[in-house]
Amino acid sequence: MTSRGTMPLNRRVRAMRYVSIALPLAIAATALSLYNLSHLLPLAEWPAALFRPADGNIRQLVAHETFFPRIAMSLLAGAGLALVGALLQHVLRNPLADAATLGITGGAYVAVAAATFWLPAALQLPTEGVAILGGSGAAILVLVIAWRRRLEPIAVILAGLVIGLYASTLASTLILFHGGVRHVFIWGAGSLNIQGWSRVTSTAPWYAVAIVLLLAFRRPLMLLSLNDEGATSLGLSLPLIRALILVIAIVVASLLVGAVGPISFVGLIAPALARLSGARTVGRQLLFSAVIGASLLWSVDQCVQWFATAREIPTGAAVALIGSPILLFMLRGMRPAGGASETRPAFSLRRSQSFGMFLVAILCLILLVSWLSLSLGIGLDGWHWSRGREFIDLSYWRLPRLIAAFCGGASIALAGVVTQRVMGNPMAAPEILGVSTGASLGVIIMLLCGLGFDRATQNAGAGLGAFVTMAMLLFLSRRSGFSPDRMIYIGISLTTLFSGLVSVLMGTGDPRMAILFRWLSGSTWLAQPMDAAVIGCVLLIASMVLPFMLRWLEILPLGASSAVQLGVGLNISRLCLLLVIAMLAGASTLIVGPMSFIGIMAPHVARMLGYVRAGTHLSAAALIGGTVMICADWLGRVVLFPDQMPAGLLAALIGGPYLLWLMQRRAN
Repeated sequence: MTSRGTMPLNRRVRAMRYVSIALPLAIAATALSLYNLSHLLPLAEWPAALFRPADGNIRQLVAHETFFPRIAMSLLAGAGLALVGALLQHVLRNPLADAATLGITGGAYVAVAAATFWLPAALQLPTEGVAILGGSGAAILVLVIAWRRRLEPIAVILAGLVIGLYASTLASTLILFHGGVRHVFIWGAGSLNIQGWSRVTSTAPWYAVAIVLLLAFRRPLMLLSLNDEGATSLGLSLPLIRALILVIAIVVASLLVGAVGPISFVGLIAPALARLSGARTVGRQLLFSAVIGASLLWSVDQCVQWFATAREIPTGAAVALIGSPILLFMLRGMRPAGGASETRPAFSLRRSQSFGMFLVAILCLILLVSWLSLSLGIGLDGWHWSRGREFIDLSYWRLPRLIAAFCGGASIALAGVVTQRVMGNPMAAPEILGVSTGASLGVIIMLLCGLGFDRATQNAGAGLGAFVTMAMLLFLSRRSGFSPDRMIYIGISLTTLFSGLVSVLMGTGDPRMAILFRWLSGSTWLAQPMDAAVIGCVLLIASMVLPFMLRWLEILPLGASSAVQLGVGLNISRLCLLLVIAMLAGASTLIVGPMSFIGIMAPHVARMLGYVRAGTHLSAAALIGGTVMICADWLGRVVLFPDQMPAGLLAALIGGPYLLWLMQRRAN
């Protein structure tokens, strides 16, 4: 009797938790829609404006062609992006998965940027058509790369992560060397400013087909909740089912990204809130995610229209600004998503023959590149070798930049290794904690306040932003004992919140943003002797501290229960390692800007080379990150002379293909 009585009670509690999330959003969206429409049309004209607007009534035509289609698209896009996020998180078993995981947003972004700059007159397709081609092309490339590993979740995640970051890097490179790209920033931040019903009518049928297919895949989706061995034993063909579901997600996400831009945060927050509401089965998670995503995007877009200004506020940025505080508030009741993380190596690895051989080889490479960087340059008369007194004079300018590049790359690589081991998540990176983005926002605020862009102001702004971000992360994580799942969501919320602010500011058209964009891309050209000394000291301190934390780094990826059984204090170990991450990521951001690729790439390259123990993993990743950065710094100085290419962008352009090649090699 007791069990029977508690079942309905538990269901009612879960239903109330779901209603407490979805209902306020829907009520707010409805109220804002009625308010905004009342300022456009009198109540008596609403039915006519929706169904048959009068040809001579401009207000009715505006409502019919702009206001109502925008509501419909916000509902479709919100539900679709949330559904894609929930699908990918379930299939790939990772709470960080969304449309960006398959490279869709990055591919769409670079396609739109390339078409804008290279084919402005000859291009016949609309922006959404170009974005669909770019997004779907990138996602197909991800599936091709991961196919050799039978579409294992970790293989898809890593391939999508690399392709997406590489595509975004290409887009940033195009933007950097072309002017007048404010509309590209606006689209890149996500915009629902559509005209007419064409995008709605072209998207809705595909969305309906996807829902029908997902209903047909109910049993395979349920079996995917099991581990691979359990699902296979029940007769499920994992590669085939994953491929089919991923294709469905690719089609829906590509269409929606093409229609409204990369509003990616909806795909993260809606499934998280659905799990928070008590949805445990995959069916309920998909349904609740779609409803929450639709309500969230609808309400946020109506807020954007309510606060209408002379400059358009991108809806995607507004989702980040509004949705992040909602997720932070709701995290008090967040439960970890079971089976969300995988901490095993990216691919089946064998130990390398000798770390000593690797150490000798990479040190020789570092010495060679350092000598080239200090001696070989290009001027108005062409290539030139520096010797004697000239070498000493030029070293005063080149050596600090070289040291800063190496120490910055090594620092962010170390932070990446520690982050992935603490979080137990292969997609984790130092930037996920929001430290780098907070530092960037601090510099932007300093610049907009008229305090200049000198090195002292940069250091002050970035340092203050990084400190405030880490303080917020530690404060919000303390009650959960610095749980990795909780820190991931808090970090995502802070990063998205700050990124939304940065996107809004970058899209204002302020000419000072062009200077800032170069710094955000990872430029070392401002590095001075004091900067090199500071980042060098930080790297030295971390190198002295981390050896005493190797046991923690070996045990924490095994999981909380295993760590406790082995005598590791979770609170103190996670707190200490978080402080190390903040120190390394913040210092590297101060010197070379927020690099978002080295912190992900270097740890994975080191692991794929076979260095999976904590000590060798840290050492190899640091050396790889530093080497890539000094190569990128030198090439960025000479390749496009007299212009310079930021080292952060060039490091991604260099490292991305190598990481993809290494992934393919290990898959064979």
